[in-house]
Amino acid sequence: MKTSEQLFTYLAGAIEHASDKQMISWREEFKQKLTHPSLLVYDPVAQEAEKVGKPSGQQVEYIKGLKQSGHWTRFFNEMWKIWFAKINKNRDFIDVFRQIRNNKHLYGTKPEQLREFGDYEAVLRCDFMICYYPKDVKTVGTIYEVVIAFLFGIPIYLILPDSSKTEINSSLLFGVMLSEGEVFYNINDCVKHIQQKYNLATE
Repeated sequence: MKTSEQLFTYLAGAIEHASDKQMISWREEFKQKLTHPSLLVYDPVAQEAEKVGKPSGQQVEYIKGLKQSGHWTRFFNEMWKIWFAKINKNRDFIDVFRQIRNNKHLYGTKPEQLREFGDYEAVLRCDFMICYYPKDVKTVGTIYEVVIAFLFGIPIYLILPDSSKTEINSSLLFGVMLSEGEVFYNINDCVKHIQQKYNLATE
């Protein structure tokens, strides 16, 4: 598959219940191994932190602190920034999601736009999603993102670093299959597949 325009991907994986290493190290490895002028990569760890005005990775403790201190309005507002950024508060989610996806098809995605996206918009603008899924790390946001991806026909490339297709949740595997994605057991194999499929190999 040849590319004539900028491709865009999202690095989905546990954040809130992950250690710093589990949250950051695989994303850094992936970005180092899959670098190409035709590919934009959205790293939610860095982008979420910027939206709430915290150093990368420290947004988790900040959000937890708002819950623990009972600042529920502020908690909601900061979570809205993370997921929706500057989109006005509403509950017409399906219509909004469709419009975002249409904007991706009509106008593409430019590097300078990344900091303007909430996580939902970043997922909806993807050409494909990377999902890193260790078996013993609890995650909820990642599942939200996977559901959005398969509903909008975005291929999900699932990386299972410590389990197999026969061990993972059946609904998760079904979602990957519905999206026409693939399952991998390490970052290297996933990167090689993407380079070949999307003509992103470097010289």
